[in-house]
Amino acid sequence: MPQPREFHVNIGDVELWVNEWQGDSDPVLLLHATGFHSRCWDEVVKRLPGQHIFAVDLRFHGKSGAVGEVDWSILSQDICQLVEQLDLKNIVGVGHSVGGHLITRAAHAVPSRFKQLLLLDPVILSPEHYQLAYENAKHLKPEDHPVSRRKNRWQDAQEMYQHFCDREPFSRWQPEVLEDYCNYALHPKDDEGYHQLACDPVNESGFYINHHGNEVVHTLLPDIHTPTTLLRVKQGDALGDFSTSPTWTELAKQLPLCREYYLPEMSHFIPMENPQMVAAFIGEAQQDNWQSAAR
Repeated sequence: MPQPREFHVNIGDVELWVNEWQGDSDPVLLLHATGFHSRCWDEVVKRLPGQHIFAVDLRFHGKSGAVGEVDWSILSQDICQLVEQLDLKNIVGVGHSVGGHLITRAAHAVPSRFKQLLLLDPVILSPEHYQLAYENAKHLKPEDHPVSRRKNRWQDAQEMYQHFCDREPFSRWQPEVLEDYCNYALHPKDDEGYHQLACDPVNESGFYINHHGNEVVHTLLPDIHTPTTLLRVKQGDALGDFSTSPTWTELAKQLPLCREYYLPEMSHFIPMENPQMVAAFIGEAQQDNWQSAAR
């Protein structure tokens, strides 16, 4: 697979890191999950030769800036500004987890820019779960959340890979995806000769506790007329249980043009477990091969 063109885009208060694979198709915009980075998409990209693809490190992730506090509304504005700066049109917008939430809000804000959406187990919660998430976290600070204590001192990417490869949910990933995650997840060595995570665990924990206001997405859904494909796994009872889905089970019914595929045999990490399937859905979206909603 050819290496991407890598560059920063200044969107005002922060710079976002972008990987671009040149191609002759309409643009594909890939947004990753919380705690990850844009190169987790490499195995999907590998299966889309000739496509024009942009994979972005979200604010607080990878090589993008980490300015301010975690606010999902600002993060969605980041994507809108990025799309405008790059002047992307007829976008196939693909979002996994938090990326699915953000691409949904971006499609509402700048609808003329998008031709199709592919949402992979997006963090669009039910009204009840938004209320529960807010009540559980309103007295927490990011440094109080268990995620903030994630291991953050590594000899190298190989140590990281060995640490995760036999553990759920990583053991379910295709090994090449886990290698990509580890290879691009770390800062250069510090003065003591160790690497730290590019997504600081305290910033990552902010994504899990700062849900207040995110329920606004429910008011936007009826007005999103971009044809949408939703892939969803079995829902669980606890936020942060990555073997199950955070996605509202009624989400497809709220979107005017949405078809849903239910994948109960998979975990939340759909693109890591089956990049071939995700690439096939992207290829289908590029052909405008979307039909009436299947619910």
